[in-house]
Amino acid sequence: MSWSAWLVCALVAGGVGYLALAGFVWANRQGVGSRPLVVMLLSVKVWSVCYALELSSSAIEVAKFWSALKYLGVVSLPPALWSFVFAYTGRGRMSRRAVALLTIHPIVVMALLLNPATRPLIQDYDHTSRVLDAQVPGAGPLFWPHAAYVYVLMLGADFVLMARLAKIAPPYRRQGALLIAASLLPCFGNVVWNAGLFRRGMVDPTPFLFGITAVVLVWGFFRLRLLDLTPVARGIVIEQMADGVLVLDVYGRVVDVNAAAASIISFPRRAMIGRYVVDVVPGLAPVLEKQEVGSAVDTVEDEVLIYPMPPAEITDDAFGGFWGGLFTRPDLERLEKPGAGKGLTGGGPLRVTALERSFPAAPSSSQRRPADGHQETDHREIDLRTPRERHSGEQLVLGPPRDVAARMTWVTDPVGRQIARLVVLRDVTESNRTAKKLRELLNEQTRLSETLRQSLRPASLPQLPGLRFAARSVPSARGGGVGGDFYDVHPADSGESAFVLGDVAGKGVHAAVVTSMARYTVRTLSAQGWTPSEVLRQLNRALQTPDDLERFCTVVYGLVSDVAPDDPQHPAERRIRVTLSLGGHPPPLLRRYRDGSVHAVGRPGTALGLLPHVDVHEVVVEMEAGDVLLAYTDGVTEARVGEEQFGEKRLAEVLAAVPRSIGRDWPSSHWRSDHPEYERDPWTEQQDSGPGARPPHPATRLAEAVADSVLAAVQSFASEQDDVALLVLTAT
Repeated sequence: MSWSAWLVCALVAGGVGYLALAGFVWANRQGVGSRPLVVMLLSVKVWSVCYALELSSSAIEVAKFWSALKYLGVVSLPPALWSFVFAYTGRGRMSRRAVALLTIHPIVVMALLLNPATRPLIQDYDHTSRVLDAQVPGAGPLFWPHAAYVYVLMLGADFVLMARLAKIAPPYRRQGALLIAASLLPCFGNVVWNAGLFRRGMVDPTPFLFGITAVVLVWGFFRLRLLDLTPVARGIVIEQMADGVLVLDVYGRVVDVNAAAASIISFPRRAMIGRYVVDVVPGLAPVLEKQEVGSAVDTVEDEVLIYPMPPAEITDDAFGGFWGGLFTRPDLERLEKPGAGKGLTGGGPLRVTALERSFPAAPSSSQRRPADGHQETDHREIDLRTPRERHSGEQLVLGPPRDVAARMTWVTDPVGRQIARLVVLRDVTESNRTAKKLRELLNEQTRLSETLRQSLRPASLPQLPGLRFAARSVPSARGGGVGGDFYDVHPADSGESAFVLGDVAGKGVHAAVVTSMARYTVRTLSAQGWTPSEVLRQLNRALQTPDDLERFCTVVYGLVSDVAPDDPQHPAERRIRVTLSLGGHPPPLLRRYRDGSVHAVGRPGTALGLLPHVDVHEVVVEMEAGDVLLAYTDGVTEARVGEEQFGEKRLAEVLAAVPRSIGRDWPSSHWRSDHPEYERDPWTEQQDSGPGARPPHPATRLAEAVADSVLAAVQSFASEQDDVALLVLTAT
């Protein structure tokens, strides 16, 4: 077989190879630009096969047919190449107008070639040259305008493609250069051949050169997955996003980054491309470990710290970059360096001490161990450890770190293969700082609320001879933890005692101020020996202010005194006298021990703080051992579910249901005779604790049981209620 026959076979084999490559690309057509690449390969196939058939034809008419058909592949290449470039560089599909303009040239050329009268304008068969055994036509008058037009289109598309490939990551820069060279090679070879610079009779090398280009393009875009990783120039939306966006390849290298990410990371944008992301943001290392290749975890979220770094010229140290990602927030110490430039914080660089890393420590060239075994660090030498090898040490930074929320997601192709990682970074420093301030504000408000609550009621209730107390107070959620209800038990004049339970209008701090004033006003008036009704009248005057119409409250006030026994021979038969006065407050409920009856006591009066003069009265109630007096605020009876209120009747039923007797033989007279210690020093009930301590008086336990039962009944009746306050008195 002659060498000319071998060349023809090579051209035919090349055509078959183009068809195989086109089939491979079509099978992987999910990639951006795959379909135009298939058209390009088919166009070169037509060119190669028709050129081979032209060269193998001995008859001139057959050669003319294949030569004309060859141009179908030639004129199809520029539109296909531009369609590929449009898709690859993110411009999407070409417009109909562009397609129409690009199809004008192929239609005109093929029309000229298929018409025998106009064919000589492109192919001049009157002046032929012999290539192998075939007659190859010379160039007609319109051949070179046609060739120049094709060259301009091809070189323009190659230039746009080169501009895109020049921006790919450094790990692919050599491959990118090879792709650029391969895309220019056919054009260069065709120009040289058409210009007659090769020896006479040589075969056109363009189809062979296109074969090299096709193989290189398919290898580059499918083996290196450049079609998948960087198919488009970053869109305007991505570029203008406030969130940072990083694109990583499957090896964890930065392939693409937007301006926001470069700003958040404080790392030069161009220098970031091609680096391993753990060298840029070490804090992302644990995120990468959670999302290894082949992992079923699609998305991982975490928060890292990123430190702003000083430029090397303002420091005396040469150090490898450390760009964020701490797992603890270390302290920052001012590093005073003579002549150092001003950092972002207004001073010199700061030194970060005790950087805790998640990777094991590795020895450094800057560390040496003397004979005494202590390790020293020479900051003048270079630390050669990589960020992954650093465990602890010091680092120069310009200021406090940024809190950055990182979200890493696998990117998969349509068949489910993991081809890249998408990392979205959001600077949450300000939101975290705001959240911290909010937490501090809430904590301060909680402390203030607790202080105010403590001022509204005593820390503990005194247990008086002949009387025991229990109290409950639950503020409404609407008041921020500070309600308007208050209670108190305190000494009065002439050895007597007094108690008060009140409900101030309003909620929150305003109500707390009025409540505190009312409580201490009552204490002062009680100590001066005023009667219960006069105490309320004086409190009414104190509450009167012309600039505050909401400064009013309801109050139940009681003065407690002993009643002399009817039989001096039985002093244990003790009774307690309570003088009640109501200022617009619900009457307390009294439950008698002897028969379990429950009824309201006290005469209603006028609320305090509304009128210059109030109508208040005094009612005397005598309590015997086992009797219970329940004072409450309207938050108890007005708790509601829909239109139904808890009400006085239900409250009386709850009080009546509490067992009357607690403890053996109490409240019999001989029990009191057998336990005189409770009456001598009632306070020891609260002071005793630990094993062997004296248990609380049965009257104390009864008062606690009543308070717990009422509060539980109200809370189970209505999940939300107003301020609730209870004060329970039990005679011993």
